[in-house]
Parts: sequence; structure tokens; C-alpha cells
Amino acid sequence: MIDDITWNDLGMDEVFKCINNTNSSVGQEYLYKMLREPVADAEKLHELDRLADEFTANEKERITIQKIFMNMGKSRKIAVTDYIGYIMDIEQGSNIVHYLAWVFLIASILVTVLVTPVLGIWLIIASVAFSIITYYKYKAKIENYFKCINVIVKMALASEDICESNISFLEPECNRLKEILKSFSKVTKGSWMIESGNVDGSIGEVVLDYLRMITHMDIVKFNKMTKLITAKSEDAYNLVDTLGFIETSIAVASFRESLPFYCKPEFVENTNNLSVKEVYHPLIDNPVCNSITTKGNVLLTGSNASGKSTFLKTIAINSILAQTIGTSLSKEYIAPVYRIYSSMALRDDLANSDSYYIVEIKSLKRILDAVGKKGIPVLCFIDEVLRGTNTVERIAASSEILKNLNTDRALCFAATHDIELTTILKDCYSNYHFQEEVTEDEVKFDYKLYAGPATTRNAIKLLNVIGYDKNIIKGAEQRAMHFLTDGNWKS
Repeated sequence: MIDDITWNDLGMDEVFKCINNTNSSVGQEYLYKMLREPVADAEKLHELDRLADEFTANEKERITIQKIFMNMGKSRKIAVTDYIGYIMDIEQGSNIVHYLAWVFLIASILVTVLVTPVLGIWLIIASVAFSIITYYKYKAKIENYFKCINVIVKMALASEDICESNISFLEPECNRLKEILKSFSKVTKGSWMIESGNVDGSIGEVVLDYLRMITHMDIVKFNKMTKLITAKSEDAYNLVDTLGFIETSIAVASFRESLPFYCKPEFVENTNNLSVKEVYHPLIDNPVCNSITTKGNVLLTGSNASGKSTFLKTIAINSILAQTIGTSLSKEYIAPVYRIYSSMALRDDLANSDSYYIVEIKSLKRILDAVGKKGIPVLCFIDEVLRGTNTVERIAASSEILKNLNTDRALCFAATHDIELTTILKDCYSNYHFQEEVTEDEVKFDYKLYAGPATTRNAIKLLNVIGYDKNIIKGAEQRAMHFLTDGNWKS
């Protein structure tokens, strides 16, 4: 599971939007769920990959399925799975009162025909009044749930359409849908009874509205449907998952077609190293590609704005995409399956009265806790370790935290401005850096990854580029030089 901190650190909402070429709520929600839940099941990724390739190669069939999902439409406020949950929470209603309304009306008609017309007419008026009063009384309690039923009906009808399309490469999915539909045949049959009344204002709809009031047929049908769906709730959720999986494969196919290049990941066992070639970030126009093959943990150094954070996010996002939609924005991705965590774009938590430093150490603690648990190894990304405290304690504490992540149960990518860490951690972290070219009036970055620690600084030079007062720049340079020469700060 990708937790909220990691999801927000990496801007995954924007990545999701980039991939989300779906036409229905079912597909949209399944894609989001898939991105939040990296899988260790290679078979599921293989099946997604197979369908994506088939939809890419078979445009006519893809358009046919897309039209079916488009007819289902999107719900902007409520998740499809929530609709199922709402139905399960409904207090099951009895149809006895509604059957009595039928009996009362039929008896009144029989009295009119066989006994006395005058009495019969009065009884008919009374029975109709009873039907209308009880109809609105009971319908008021359940009318808001009609939408829930209609959503499930739409899914069932869409499933029937997909199966009837006879697309050969969808046979495994259609077999699952056909099995599920056995539970819902009574749901789709007569579903017109509970459509919202007077949909188009036609005479037929008006007549149906009156029939509903007199016979309560929509309430009776609703009660039967809710009982069936509640009893078959597992099938309802499986219906959502199967349809969502199909449309997600179309979205993945579309996403792949939009990329300059991509690769299908290769997952390996009995190693804790990651190798990517020409990897790039999905949200950056004209991105600079980088390659790395890890031999243990990675420590990144480099000047401000040189590309450290973007590189961390690039590797992290590609690891998530590899383990969720079987797609890496690179020419090669070889790695084991990981649990993925980050601690990067943190901020004060005013709601809980937590300072930046408290938020930061809590974030790092959750990564250490994850590494301590049994199971799949952890791939973690840490940007500017403990930036929320003073230099001495930051270096002391961050070096120990990063050393604790040097285990066969974790692979850590960390970025820092503290060049001291490159020496302290040289035995357990491989050093890489980003660099820049500085002139009098500008700083140029190539955003390429280089081996070894950074050897340049640009913070004060950037002040000059931005246009700071020359005296500020001169004073800052003198203080920095004094510290580097004598080891203490000039007063």
C-alpha cells in the first residue's frame, strides 16, 4: 500500500491524471486503487500487460469496449463500491404492505363488478388513496437508494454487452463476468420498474408513474433487489473489480502510446539492487534521462536546484508504476518487488500542533518501522534528512538513521546538502551527485547523474544571479571561506 505521505511526496495525483483515460467510475476508481496498491502477484501484472497489448493492437475492439464503459458514465461524488456498501446497510423492507395494497385494489374491483358498483367505486377510491399514501410514505425512505441500484444494474448490463461483443482476447474476463452475472439475472430483469419517474416527460413515463403509485411495483422490486445484492455482495465487488480491470488495461494501453518510450519491468529475486536505464519523469516536458545500477544504498549530493529531488521522485514513481501497471518510463527496469516509502515534501502539521522537525522524525520513524517488519523489502527515498534542526545534531542523527537503513531488508536513496555524510557513510552508501556550470549572470544545470560526491557549491552564487546586493554576497563568501579555512564561524 502506498501511504498518504509517499503518495503526496511524489505528486501521484497528477501522475494518476496523466494515466486516467477512463470513461467510467468503475475504471477510474480501479486505476486509482491499483496505483495505491503495488502487487507482488506477477500473474496479475502479466494479465494486465496482455490486455493492454491486445487493446493497442485491436483498435476496433477497443473502441467497442470504450463505448460500453462510456454508457456507464462517471459518478462525481460517490465511489461505486460505496454504493454497494449503502445497499448492504439498508434495513431490509417487507413487501407485505405493498401486496396488501394489490389485494385491496383487486378486491375493490371485484366488488364493483360482482356485487355493487356504488360500493365498489368507493372501495376503489379508498384503495387508490391507501396505495398512494403508503407509496409516498415508504418511497421517501428509500428513494435516495434507487441510484445505488441503478449503478449496479448498469454494471450488470455493461457486463452483458462486453460478453456479447465476443472479443476473443477477453475470454478469461468474460468467463468471470458470466459466472458473476448468474447471481444478478433477477436484478437486471424488470429493472425498468425502479427508474426515476417521468424521465423524459413522455406519456408512457407518466402512465408508469401512476402505475408505480398504485401498484408499488418499484418498491417491491427494490426490496427484492436489495436482498439479492446483500446476499451476493461478494459477487457485486467482484463485478466492480473485473470491469475495472478491463478498463484500466485500456487506460494503460493509452498511457503507453503517449510515451516517447517505455519498458516492461523485469522483477528478480535474491537481490536487493535496482537497475534502470534512461529513466525519466512522467510529468516533465523534455525530461533529462538518467541511468543507475545500485550496489547498495545511494547518497545524492549536489547544489540547489541541480536535480536531486527530481531524480529521487523519478526512481520512486517508476518503481510504483512498474509494480502497479507493469510500465516503466525507461529503457530497462530490473529490480525486486518492494514496499515503497518516501520522506520528502513534508510540512508543519498545524492541526496536530507538530513542528516541521516533529513531522519529519515521525515520517522517518515509519520507514524504520516498515524495515523492521517481516515481508517484502523496503525501497525508501529520503530528501534532505532532518533538515528541520541544527547542523551538528542533523549530521549526527541523520548519519545514524541512514546507517540503520543499511540492511538487506531495505534499499535507500537519500539526498543531502551535508557533504560530511559522504565521508561518514562511504562504507555503506554509494555516492552520486548532480552538478552545474556557474557564470557571472546565470547557473546552468545539465541534470545528469554523476558518480562520486559533489565538489561544488552554488547557494551564494545563486544570490548573485537573482540580484542580491553585492555587499551581502561578498560578506557571505568571506564567512564561508573563513569557516572552511579555520573551522569556526567569524563573528
